[in-house]
Amino acid sequence: MKRLVSLLLGVTFLWGSLAACSAEPAGAEPATLPGPAPQPLLDVPPAGQVQTVAPGVRYYPISGRTWQGEPLKGHVLEVDPGQDLLELRVAVSGGAPGSTETLSRLAARHGAVAAVNGGFFDPSRGYPVGSLVQDGRLLAASDILRTSVGITGSNRVRFGYFVPRVTVSFGGSGPVEVARVNTAPVPGGITLYTPAWGERAASATDCIDLVLRPEVGKSGCYEVSEIGSGGSPIPRDGYVLTLRGSAVGACASLPAGTPVVVDFDWGPGWEGLKHLVTAGPLLVDEGQPVLQAVMEGFRGSVLEPAARTAIGVDKRGRVLLVVVEGRQKGWSAGVTLEELAYLMAELGAVRAAALDGGGSSGMWVKGRLVSRPSEGRERGLADAILVLRQVPVYLNGSRIFFDVPPVVDGGRILVPVRGIFEVLGATVHWDEKTGTVTATRGGCTISLTPGKGEALVDGRTVPLDAPARVVEGRVMVPLRLVGQALGAAVTWQDAPPAVIIEAKPVK
Repeated sequence: MKRLVSLLLGVTFLWGSLAACSAEPAGAEPATLPGPAPQPLLDVPPAGQVQTVAPGVRYYPISGRTWQGEPLKGHVLEVDPGQDLLELRVAVSGGAPGSTETLSRLAARHGAVAAVNGGFFDPSRGYPVGSLVQDGRLLAASDILRTSVGITGSNRVRFGYFVPRVTVSFGGSGPVEVARVNTAPVPGGITLYTPAWGERAASATDCIDLVLRPEVGKSGCYEVSEIGSGGSPIPRDGYVLTLRGSAVGACASLPAGTPVVVDFDWGPGWEGLKHLVTAGPLLVDEGQPVLQAVMEGFRGSVLEPAARTAIGVDKRGRVLLVVVEGRQKGWSAGVTLEELAYLMAELGAVRAAALDGGGSSGMWVKGRLVSRPSEGRERGLADAILVLRQVPVYLNGSRIFFDVPPVVDGGRILVPVRGIFEVLGATVHWDEKTGTVTATRGGCTISLTPGKGEALVDGRTVPLDAPARVVEGRVMVPLRLVGQALGAAVTWQDAPPAVIIEAKPVK
């Protein structure tokens, strides 16, 4: 009977959930189970196992019993989004859709404090199922209607259905809808390909490609540079519009130089959006479990007990990242989506949604995977949600990351020597006998030795404001001096805090 009630409630849940919801109560009456709530799932977490892994970030394991009496094991991260230098970020495997990477690898190469797996994806191709936004850029969009999880620039988490509107206008004409972004070409529609897709559009021989490049002297404006077919190259600073079937129309005869305006509208409720993954279903609304898995298209074995991952927000505004281990007999059986909803409510979530689960579920904390993979080994993921605490570093406008995050020492920023040398395109040599690191870039040479307060720059001895030192097995060096010695301009940005590097390509 309880399962039947759950299915009925999933179908009839309030349509008000279609709009994006902030972490605050939205005023809608949640759908709840009639009668008394099921028995609690969790034991009281042992106080001695709560660890502060970074300022504003706490981790602890959880245990209990499912409603069927099976063992339950899991993990919780509590994140205070208002802490200085703390950042919730969506990381994409390989830097762009179309590949997979383990959670451990993703987290380590970004210098993360902690991480969980992200949204659903096609494991055979590494492309997200639904939409994906990173740093305010739409990397993928489709018409699937499931709860998405968005993160604003102030680390606020929002839940709701994400239906972005992408339009193009040719030569001053009215806007035309783009059906999808970075997916297979849409029959009878327009597909937009961005540089995040790869080198070439995925158009077939029955498609027309409009290659768009920036219009000279007009910021944010584009023009048709050429018309092709069969997978045209995507400009690094532009787009390719692929038209198929009835969408071809008069666009196939547009002359080169036709101005084009591309407009992205996230829709109401998603203002300030920085990152987003499509996930689902919605689990908790106004502090009460809600059951809409069936309405969001989840069927069959997906509803059975399994490893699960969820994200929520409590009444204090803290972000809860939760992983339940599953399908490990005698250790943790996993939970249903219904049980996951009640578990998140028990943990204090006022709003929550599920992320990808099963073999994708995982939590990584301070250099190790704390959860046991249900398949016995880590699965490659398309994306993940990271918890970072570091000074952001940008090279020529793009964010760069190090496996050991930048360290502040006496007002100076130290970064891993090999990491900074490699992103600047320098040749690196390590002398094991003397412990000296030497880098050469474009005729400039710099040598440093950990513990010494000076460096050798093009044969000259230069004093260091902060000596190179070893942190977590990595030699850390002053970023400003190293960057400038190798021909780059390094500046500090106050609000928000960041290091800006400008470097010309090596000839």
